[in-house]
Amino acid sequence: MPSYQEAARFEHGFWLQVLGDHARFIHDSLAPKEKESITAANAFKEEWDQLLERSKKNPDISLSRQAEEVSRRFRKFKLELIARHLTGDIGMGLGPTFLNHMVNELEEYLRVLKYLTKGEKPPIFHELHHHLLWLLDAAGHAGAISDNMDRVEKQIKMQSDEFTTDFEAFYLKAVEMAGFLRTEVTHFPALERFNDDVKLEMKLFMGFLDEIEEMELSKAALGTFAALMADHMLREECYYLTKLAEATSQQGPDCDPTKQRL
Repeated sequence: MPSYQEAARFEHGFWLQVLGDHARFIHDSLAPKEKESITAANAFKEEWDQLLERSKKNPDISLSRQAEEVSRRFRKFKLELIARHLTGDIGMGLGPTFLNHMVNELEEYLRVLKYLTKGEKPPIFHELHHHLLWLLDAAGHAGAISDNMDRVEKQIKMQSDEFTTDFEAFYLKAVEMAGFLRTEVTHFPALERFNDDVKLEMKLFMGFLDEIEEMELSKAALGTFAALMADHMLREECYYLTKLAEATSQQGPDCDPTKQRL
């Protein structure tokens, strides 16, 4: 079992980098006229980067408390952007659903921080907890790839659309299975098969993301999908598989969700 320091270093190493990515994506998607929001996004980017560097040296309770404070402010900022989207009062490339998924992720970090700020290791959550968060997120990832590829990239768009459909179907199944937990039967054969099916699909998707990242870096694919976005998604899917393995007492994936961003 990892120590508090090891657990904190892992969680901060993943989440602080992911949230730094979010700040970058928001900053880069805002129209030039959105000067105030651009300034705020850039300030958050710097805060996340500073906390990430601190976490590599000493991921102590004071760091967790500061990360919690910044997380709450960042959540408020994201919700304000969504609210402006809903009233048509914003110039921004990222849509409200994409931002909403960013809020979902931030709230998961806050859930983890609830333990880290008390000097406790986060508990192992049931696998369906992770399915409900990350399957919807993965569907959004696959959809974003399709949306940001040039219309002539038919093969890539078709593949990403298939992943979107599969992840949405998995998500609906996870919702029903979460309902079954009310019986207080927390492990059953259909859930074990579901876990295996999701892991297989996620590994295929990660292979697809790896190809997309390479194509974007080499400019071999036509479109506006950024290589950093693919790298970001790969780290998130890796974290999902890591948590799934933890919840089911199985071997973790051959990847590192805390690896340095592109």
